[in-house]
Amino acid sequence: MKQPEDCSDLLDVREAIDQIDHSIVEGLALRMKYVHAASRFKPDLASIPAPERVSTMLVKRGEWAAERQLEPAFIKGLFSSIIHWYIAQQIQYRVRQEARS
Repeated sequence: MKQPEDCSDLLDVREAIDQIDHSIVEGLALRMKYVHAASRFKPDLASIPAPERVSTMLVKRGEWAAERQLEPAFIKGLFSSIIHWYIAQQIQYRVRQEARS
């Protein structure tokens, strides 16, 4: 993948963006595996949301954004959506696992 300053046309830019987006999707898929693994260590469904952990995570992601000259509020909002979707997925996964037991 070319660096942004090395792109010679819009096609180069689009190809790089597609590669980045693919990497993001791959990262989200791997994250799901960890979310499923985490459910093994939670004592019950009520412990899955962990609001204090979510709050801490969002602050950290905002800091990471600021370090990269990205808008912290946007990144925190983005990660809030991601995290809450994964929480819902983890609950569904845990319910399915318990139904199998």
